[in-house]
Amino acid sequence: MKKTYISTSIAYINAEPHIGFLFELLAADVLARYHKFGGDEVFFLTGTDEHGVKVFEAAKAAGQSPQEWADKTAGKFEALGKQFDIDFDYFIRTTDQSHKKFVQEKWQQLSKAGLLAKKKYTGLYCTGCEALKRGEEIVEGKCAVHEVRLEEVEEENYFLKIRNSKLEIRNWIKGAVYPETRRQEVLNVLESGSYDEVSVSRPKAKYGWGVEVPGDPGHIMYVWVDALFNYLSGIELSGRKIDEVWPADIQIIGKDILKFHAIIWPALLLATGYELPKKLLVHGFINVEGKKLSKSTGHIVYPRELLERYSVAGEFAADACRYLLCRQLNFYEDSNFSWEDFDRLYSGELSNGIGNLLSRTVGLAKKVNYKPSVNVSAEKLLDKTLGKLDFHLLLETSAKLARDCDQAITSSQLWVDTEQKLAELKEVVDKLLVIAGLLEPVMPKTAKETRRQLQNLSAQPIFPRRAE
Repeated sequence: MKKTYISTSIAYINAEPHIGFLFELLAADVLARYHKFGGDEVFFLTGTDEHGVKVFEAAKAAGQSPQEWADKTAGKFEALGKQFDIDFDYFIRTTDQSHKKFVQEKWQQLSKAGLLAKKKYTGLYCTGCEALKRGEEIVEGKCAVHEVRLEEVEEENYFLKIRNSKLEIRNWIKGAVYPETRRQEVLNVLESGSYDEVSVSRPKAKYGWGVEVPGDPGHIMYVWVDALFNYLSGIELSGRKIDEVWPADIQIIGKDILKFHAIIWPALLLATGYELPKKLLVHGFINVEGKKLSKSTGHIVYPRELLERYSVAGEFAADACRYLLCRQLNFYEDSNFSWEDFDRLYSGELSNGIGNLLSRTVGLAKKVNYKPSVNVSAEKLLDKTLGKLDFHLLLETSAKLARDCDQAITSSQLWVDTEQKLAELKEVVDKLLVIAGLLEPVMPKTAKETRRQLQNLSAQPIFPRRAE
């Protein structure tokens, strides 16, 4: 049996989750389900990144210790699994003592290999990114991502030497990073010459909340070093063996953390003797009314708002939200979120589309007591869409099939002399079962309910109209 390892980035817990992280989780879940359908043994990892300045400040503002804040907030991210049928195998938290021990062991390995050097440096730092900024990352003295003025810092830190790994990293990027625009973007950063070494620690007196550097309690590990190793430690914490699961087949991240995953992460892996991930999928930003979704600016849409808005769908509300996110938002490029667009899609493709088509088809099948086989395969169409990592094409294909079925019912007037038109009805039913197969990675409950209703000839509304 083929093993497939899929991961998301781990979410930063300075605030509760927004739909950006949910979208990333959902993409990983859809791919995990697709690979399971193909017979793979899937390991799906997600979790929370719980150290760093922003977490410390958020806890302080709430009158809590950083650990109290982490325990409370991490639970909200983990709860997305149950709320939206995200079927991850392990949820890692970087405050887990076993994870901290793991990263300290990796630090010692780097040190023994002579890859760490302690020195002073001066640079421009963004607290929002928790990173030094260089070149195109700076626009008019501000961080290009967070649009806040950068702080000039002078510190003594440990640096990881990566000069000798750059050729191998470059070759890996060319074959592993998707889409091509992000591949070229990070190659430009790597080849700019500013990544011969990277800072991998911070003074504990200034930054405080993190994993201590072994043998030097005055320093803590740079939060990204701590965080990136979760993709390995999470395997061990789940009770599996790293060499039986690693390398990752698909790692999903946002474009704002590309350089960490496409430069620092492979550098750490090469330095500690691990293979590099096979694919790094990079999604774009979600904009709301033209502005980037951002916890720091408060420009947010929360997952709970989605569930509340489409609660009319009852037990299928999570499926509706999953569909709308995958259908409306572009995975690889920036997308604009709009309640108006989501409502239009819900009405057009769920309520009047899939929901109405299922009701019509079951009614016609019941009229002639036709109970179909449910073993109609959508495997080839799934392979043509999700096999090519194309979420949008998957749902465009299913939506077109649904429109074709509705048109066939109407143009042939299948409700008139239905018994004489049984062949045409069977064709519609088979297409509806193909739709169920296509939608199953995105809408697991809806796919199951579609098959149940066709087998039992019992029509139940699944996406009722919303009150305007």
